[in-house]
Amino acid sequence: MEMSSLIPSSGSTYAYSYHALGELPAFIAAWLLTLEYGMSGAGVARSWATKVQEWAEEGGGDYAFLNLQNTNVLALAIMLLSVIILLAGIRFGKLFINIVTTTKVGVVIFIIVAGLAATKSDNLSPFIPPRNEETGLFGFQGVMLGASQAFFGFVGFDEVCCLAAEAKNPRKIMPRAVIGVILGTMFLSCFASLALSGMVPADVYSNLPYNMGNDSGGNPRGNLTYFSFPGAFGYVGYSAAQVIVHIGEVGTMPVVVLISFLAQPRLMYAMSVDGLLPEIFGRVDGKGNLFWCTVISGAFFTVVAFVIPFGDIWNMVSIGILISFIMTNASLIIVRTRDAAPGTSQKLTGAAVLVALAAMFTFQKGYVDGSSTAALVISIVLFVLTFAIGGVIFAKCPQNVSDGDLFRAPLVPFVPLFSILVNWLLVAQMAEKDILRAFVWIGAAIITYFLYGFRHSEGRKGWSTVLHHGVLGLNEVRPSMSSMMSGDVKKSLLSPEPTAKA
Repeated sequence: MEMSSLIPSSGSTYAYSYHALGELPAFIAAWLLTLEYGMSGAGVARSWATKVQEWAEEGGGDYAFLNLQNTNVLALAIMLLSVIILLAGIRFGKLFINIVTTTKVGVVIFIIVAGLAATKSDNLSPFIPPRNEETGLFGFQGVMLGASQAFFGFVGFDEVCCLAAEAKNPRKIMPRAVIGVILGTMFLSCFASLALSGMVPADVYSNLPYNMGNDSGGNPRGNLTYFSFPGAFGYVGYSAAQVIVHIGEVGTMPVVVLISFLAQPRLMYAMSVDGLLPEIFGRVDGKGNLFWCTVISGAFFTVVAFVIPFGDIWNMVSIGILISFIMTNASLIIVRTRDAAPGTSQKLTGAAVLVALAAMFTFQKGYVDGSSTAALVISIVLFVLTFAIGGVIFAKCPQNVSDGDLFRAPLVPFVPLFSILVNWLLVAQMAEKDILRAFVWIGAAIITYFLYGFRHSEGRKGWSTVLHHGVLGLNEVRPSMSSMMSGDVKKSLLSPEPTAKA
């Protein structure tokens, strides 16, 4: 929240990293945000196709051809439609967005109320079922795995930060907006999950697909094939609620696909302006649309939606979000401390991030998964060392807290370091193949940067620029796309408004 008010610029983590960490980390952050925007849009398109198939098959028949694993026609269609809408330059007004958002929230509230009404207390006891070693479900580790995967549902709040430059008073509005979105999402997600758990016993999820038997008229109710709210309402016999939820999900998710992809051309435009992507991504047509950027990125993510299963996208996006949060926390520590100790601050923060990574992966992979006592001891030592480095940062790097108008995170650097530890722990919950995919994605970002971005960067000054970007000062952060297009490139977003003369 502090970074969004300090740097109210387009790009979210990309802008924060560009300002605090340097050009190469910013490029990596942009690739992680690509997972969050374009890739998540493709993932939601896949999820929407699954829900359409589930609804269609409730009436009988086989509609698997609509939602094949490697050739998903529905996901391709909805992703292509989103790209066409953006190319046409259709602008969604505040009223439309509010209607869609209100509808989605209304559906979730309905799920919570109806689900809790159908809840059986026996289904919630024990509240955390014992871990199933064969499936990896339940237990404390199941809770942690669920928490890490749930980050896919939090991708929207980062788009709020991405649009910070458009706020009238970002210093005050952005912290409130971020808090509101996070608390609202947390409340709705937690209670909806509670309702789902209360409707369907844990052992049913351990034996999917599950035959739900016949209804009161002797008609088959079909199979519960995966975790879904309509399936849960079908399980408890709430057929009307099942239809309502189906309509709500199928009717509103296409707009989620569009909004998820909406930020992707904007991010690539910002990178093109910085010289990190080819000039074609920064071309603006006569209507003010990013035509070629939308065509190229839209074609890529349409193919992704068509051929890549949702499960493969889901975990990769969650890992990308978690790592981008780590970069934001590291940026906050450096922005607070680098003025007094520019070299020391960066080195200590980088060391703390790496030690935290080693601590959490040693704990999860060595102790939890491998039952190694030595791994537990090592992870505890590394955990303590992380905060010891934080103590050195606190003692040796005085913080810049001169501007009282900005929101300030408490207990820096200790709270950001704790957040970094938790984020690494959540990353460590993921399967090795998903973690490998995410780091291959980061590796591809680094290679692409040195093949193109480093040579064409607008602010290139050799290797020192990669580590300590010196072009943007505190009062020269990235302007929004709209201010760039209007020619007001040099306007400082952090400078106070000029005071009228008496």
